[in-house]
Amino acid sequence: MHDLILDNEITQPTELRDFFEWHQGIKHYGFWAIEIHHPNCLQQILLSQQQLSNKLHPNYLRQPHITLSASGLLDDKHFTQASLQQQIKKLKESNLSAFSLNLSKGQSFTTAPYLSISDHCHSLATLRTLFNNICSEQDPSDYIPHITLGFYNQAFKTVDVLTQLATVYSQDIEFMVNEIVFAQYNTHEIQGRYQVLHRIALAD
Repeated sequence: MHDLILDNEITQPTELRDFFEWHQGIKHYGFWAIEIHHPNCLQQILLSQQQLSNKLHPNYLRQPHITLSASGLLDDKHFTQASLQQQIKKLKESNLSAFSLNLSKGQSFTTAPYLSISDHCHSLATLRTLFNNICSEQDPSDYIPHITLGFYNQAFKTVDVLTQLATVYSQDIEFMVNEIVFAQYNTHEIQGRYQVLHRIALAD
């Protein structure tokens, strides 16, 4: 569940370690996502990360993306290949059209700052319903579309973080979404890159 920073006076630092108690030796975690490639969006993400660099752990390598559905640990007891193939089949059959989103202002969870995503046509809700009808997330109702900027390295005052984020915000950036991906990351690398396993093109 996302913990909004507005409900807390300080941030919560993230430990950079292997959380074995969570993954229990399962190597990969899977998720559906929208990759960010628009140059103006990438520039805004980089500027925001640089502005907060004194508050974030270095070497955050995960590529800019919007998580659509946090599928879960990839094994027979959690998120299975059968569930994934059903979702892929349903997504292809739906023939969904490409759509636009807006990269918006900075905000934060307790553990991580992010850039907000505005979805005026509710396209993300359509995709999430498709995925969750086959295999529901742990708490699908608690969804905030965003792009994570990194993880906090210490406990900081909420007001200081939000003030810094506000200094790099200019105006919303509209971008098109033409493709949905299913990706996985290594569970022992909390800041590591992800690997795309499937790419599903949207209709023109």
